[in-house]
Amino acid sequence: MKKLLIVMLVAAFAGFAWLSLPSLDQAQMPGARQQTAGGSGLVLGIDREKGVVTISHGPVPALNMTPMTMGFPVKDRRQLSNLQPMQKVEFQLAYDGNDYLIIDIR
Repeated sequence: MKKLLIVMLVAAFAGFAWLSLPSLDQAQMPGARQQTAGGSGLVLGIDREKGVVTISHGPVPALNMTPMTMGFPVKDRRQLSNLQPMQKVEFQLAYDGNDYLIIDIR
């Protein structure tokens, strides 16, 4: 009898915990409104042909991003013309729920 009561209490607690979890963040839902945020980092690579810059960046809290190294497509490839590897940059990043896109980089 005690085991049954314990199992029922654990199941009830698990059910309550499940229901109290937050819903999916709007930024991660397909079709969600685009979010933008600023970040800074160090250019590690530039693929001018593909329009992609690889940046080792710090946290971007507004987009729930931890520090990492990542390749980002750039909206305007002309902004890549003056970039050099190992250059410190500030950038504006857009996230549409699926993909990241640098909309400005300096």
